[in-house]
Amino acid sequence: MKQSFHKIPFLRPAAAFSIGIFTGSYFQVNSVILYVALIIIVCLLFWMNSNYSFKKTIWFGVGMHLFFLGTGLLIYQNYNRKPEFYKNGKFVATVLEILQEKPNSYQSVLEIRAIKTGDSLIYAKEKIIVWFEKTEESKSLKPGEMIVFNKQPQIIKNSLNPFEFDYKRYMARKKIHRQIYLSSHNWALCELQSPVHLSIFAQQARLRFLEIYAQQKWNKHEMELISALTLGYKQGLDPDIKRIFTSAGAMHVLAVSGLHVGILYLVFNVVLGFLRKQRIGRIVFCCLVICSLWIFAFITGLSPSVKRAATMFTFLIIGLNLKKQLNTYNTLAVSAFFLLLFNPNNLFDAGFQLSYSAVLGIVFLQPRFEKLYSSRHKIKRYLWGLLTVSVAAQIATFPVSVFYFHQFPVYFWISNMLVVPAVMVLIPLGIGLLVINWLPLVSVLISKVISLILSCLLFLLELVENLPNSVLDIYILSWELAFLLAMLFFFFLFIEFRNKVYFQSGLFFMLLFLALSFGIKTVNLFRREIIVYNYTGQYVVHFIFGQNNYIVSEESINESENVNKMINSTVIGFGMKSPRYLTCNEFYNDSILYLNSGFIIFDGKIIRFHSGNKQATSSIIPDIVVGIPENSKNENRISAQMIVSSVLPVNEKFNTLHILREKGAFRESW
Repeated sequence: MKQSFHKIPFLRPAAAFSIGIFTGSYFQVNSVILYVALIIIVCLLFWMNSNYSFKKTIWFGVGMHLFFLGTGLLIYQNYNRKPEFYKNGKFVATVLEILQEKPNSYQSVLEIRAIKTGDSLIYAKEKIIVWFEKTEESKSLKPGEMIVFNKQPQIIKNSLNPFEFDYKRYMARKKIHRQIYLSSHNWALCELQSPVHLSIFAQQARLRFLEIYAQQKWNKHEMELISALTLGYKQGLDPDIKRIFTSAGAMHVLAVSGLHVGILYLVFNVVLGFLRKQRIGRIVFCCLVICSLWIFAFITGLSPSVKRAATMFTFLIIGLNLKKQLNTYNTLAVSAFFLLLFNPNNLFDAGFQLSYSAVLGIVFLQPRFEKLYSSRHKIKRYLWGLLTVSVAAQIATFPVSVFYFHQFPVYFWISNMLVVPAVMVLIPLGIGLLVINWLPLVSVLISKVISLILSCLLFLLELVENLPNSVLDIYILSWELAFLLAMLFFFFLFIEFRNKVYFQSGLFFMLLFLALSFGIKTVNLFRREIIVYNYTGQYVVHFIFGQNNYIVSEESINESENVNKMINSTVIGFGMKSPRYLTCNEFYNDSILYLNSGFIIFDGKIIRFHSGNKQATSSIIPDIVVGIPENSKNENRISAQMIVSSVLPVNEKFNTLHILREKGAFRESW
């Protein structure tokens, strides 16, 4: 085992560096202390190296690990240092991204370049997320254009609902901390020249390519799919298309990343593979392929996922073609280290984790799976290879994908057998169409072939989606993810080294995972809880009684409403049955819940709804009031805010006041 890890010399520095980044995300350390500590460590390392002895070897190794750990911590803190938040004045900002159409607005990202206060101009550099009012003027905004606005951006906040996605942290890791909504009278175009920015040029190029696609005689779904597959533009993707690809286990092909870069590499390998027969040819091959991959990254808008994939394949291509003996794991460790060095937040990115998990799974497991079956027929060998790649990648990415997306597509192996060959044809055709669109006959022919392939692919994926139990809803917590990763790690070690200790360790973590998961599910069977969601549309209350649960709201909830995502997250997280949906003014009665015109009796608790100006009249004294009681002394102060208030049973004065907009969801369990 020791000799095996010696073949991966960069693994330990990369691991220590990653641990330092992870530590920095939870603990803040004074930068001066870190710099001093790193200088001391470097001095000690030089001293030990100049006075080498066998006894000092272990301490030299410890020092190196501490150096990379401290460096990771320091780089994380410096990279994530918050910009200065200016509050007053006129803001001058550059549009960074193509505007995305939302139901009631256009969304983009701005970079504040300067703030004008009085006669002074303060230069700044802060990215913010923006929503523009839907007007013809805002619709025509393009990346690189500059605008002026005088409205103050607001700090991004979470709704603090149960099992909620941490949007604030997600945006902070993109270095975006504030947001703003700009109506038509809040902003104006600015005549200033936008600074030179490579990512803006990339966005402008992608916008031009989208216009070329728009000229083709495709239907809406075909246009959306080819834009996502070749340009990584998913903003206009229809929800039904997303559902089909997600249920079929093929959603990864719509996010331009490692798969697409890998397919391009395979295409170039087939077309230019003859160059690899000679030493000079290999150098030319490397230069051509690497340049082509980065051009592809450019036309897709230089999105973080494509840049990561292009960087990873750049290292792999150099290693494969310029070295006689290559350790793929070492090449992966080097590429990961450099990606984290320039952006330590990559470590927490789902795409980064899934990309490296998939590649490791394919490199480690796929050759072993492939040996289980052999055939003389090329088609059978190709299909078996495709199946083994899909299964290997799915095994390696299972813990991470379930943790982030809470779903497992059962028929992923069928979908990938359909999707991967189709994408291998669609990507070269889509890029080819962009290059030769000026040739009418050829471009029309390519356009029709693309349309035919997309129609067939969508039809087949719909069939897969409609198979029984195509998707399993699974929710795992962070500690469950850690146990699953540890289990996979030790089982992989057992496969490699055949040491029963590794098998026993993997079995231990598997049993620990099952035991604790079973314990949590048992506890959830006895859960009694009331949740009032922080939702701006209306009051939505979730009553939980073991696996049975009820949603009571002011008005009926449509399937398309965002509140359904919050509800479903709670249902899956607690492993409950599908909830029963009720409105507060109807009548309902069973052994668990009684509802009648705004009054609810649930497991001994009495809850009263105040919906709008309506107030239920009764002598019943509630334990909890949802809404704003008309006789509240605080009504004028908080009349515009949604609250949950507990009241004293005698005089009905407020005992506690919970303002949802400020404190997040209200929860009471017993």
